[in-house]
Amino acid sequence: MSELKENRTILNAIDSILLFSGIQEIPFPTTSNPKLFQEFLSLKKQIKGEGESACLVYCRHHSEIIANSNTTDIKPYCEQHGIAYLTTLDIFCVAIAKGLMTESEANQLIVKITHNQESHVCCASIEEHRRLHFDPVKMNY
Repeated sequence: MSELKENRTILNAIDSILLFSGIQEIPFPTTSNPKLFQEFLSLKKQIKGEGESACLVYCRHHSEIIANSNTTDIKPYCEQHGIAYLTTLDIFCVAIAKGLMTESEANQLIVKITHNQESHVCCASIEEHRRLHFDPVKMNY
């Protein structure tokens, strides 16, 4: 969470989400569990993001699902430890299948996400992602 809170443009939004949504911030990792803390420190050396490392360790030991589009960093660890993960485009595929979003809306969001080349997704359209990368098992997450 500290990584997100460093971004001043979204700080107020994060605070509002935590305040009004009922989502609880979980302090992690802590030194109260040395095994998890050591795993976090080790993973942090391999993966650049402190938040990603903390989420991966947390999800591994709490049987949770991680949502992250940085598959280069997370995929090997997830596959090694049997952690389920969803990318942004996977979430779009699930939302389309559940009638929460149209393919057109998903494609518009892909354009917005990649507009300034600051963010990257694996495919230029949701159709391409579904055809090449989407695992239908993810519909059950």
